[in-house]
Amino acid sequence: MSYRAWMDVILSFLRGERALGPSFWFFFVAPCIIVYAALAGVMTLPYVPLIVFVCLLVASLSIFATLSIGVIRAGEAHVAARGSLAPVWGSYVAIIIVLFIFGTQWLGLYQRTIWKPEEELFTTKMDRLHASTYDLSLSEDGRVLTLDGDVALGSTKIIRNLLSESSGVEALALNSKGGNIYEARGIARLVSEGNLDTRIDGECSSACTIIFISGANRSMGRSARLGFHQYRLDSTANIPNVDIAEEQSRDRAFFENQAIDPEFLKRIFNSPHNAIWYPERSELETAGVITTPD
Repeated sequence: MSYRAWMDVILSFLRGERALGPSFWFFFVAPCIIVYAALAGVMTLPYVPLIVFVCLLVASLSIFATLSIGVIRAGEAHVAARGSLAPVWGSYVAIIIVLFIFGTQWLGLYQRTIWKPEEELFTTKMDRLHASTYDLSLSEDGRVLTLDGDVALGSTKIIRNLLSESSGVEALALNSKGGNIYEARGIARLVSEGNLDTRIDGECSSACTIIFISGANRSMGRSARLGFHQYRLDSTANIPNVDIAEEQSRDRAFFENQAIDPEFLKRIFNSPHNAIWYPERSELETAGVITTPD
């Protein structure tokens, strides 16, 4: 069938000269299915530029309007020739249904014109937020790793990775007011396994003390402070499946294993949980907390 013959068929449809049945199924339903499939394919994309959306909207709307006009004219001719309204009203309802279907596709395409950055996983977000509360830095000679800030969730993993990448690290310098006790224990384990020294030039208190005491050799700057406090025993009801007294005993045993004087430990674990005890330097040296004079 030649191009001219096809154009004559299409024009006769648009003028309403074709029978209602072929006009509806062949000239309306079939092209609408093709348009629907094309729009559905584009909707699989996560992002559609606005100009592409406008072009698709204009093209699909123009095709739909043109096809609808042809069906409506065929319906009018059908009524004039046969007087039967049922097929005509059926075709009109179909036009409305197709318009609704296309409308949902157009809306979906428009929503894809709004760029949505890839959402950050909750765990990744929390790791990033926790990591923002502390800094880790390596000295120029690669011998000292410094932890400055909170002992936050995820810090053990990051420090482990840094130590595996930097085999020359000999000491961990601390400047922290504490944080998560379980992370502190994890870092302390890394220090012990690596036979690292620990050093304080600022402040190391609360959970940070566990890390400091894990050092093979422990030293403090003259202006540095080391702060201890008892665990908060009245908070057990708020921490499911955790026995605070048992946790305290566990760390006490660790301190004893690090050759800390038992009398000094009594003072640590008898200190009020809501106040920090900063021992004098002479007390720390006598108790074996500081092992290397500054």
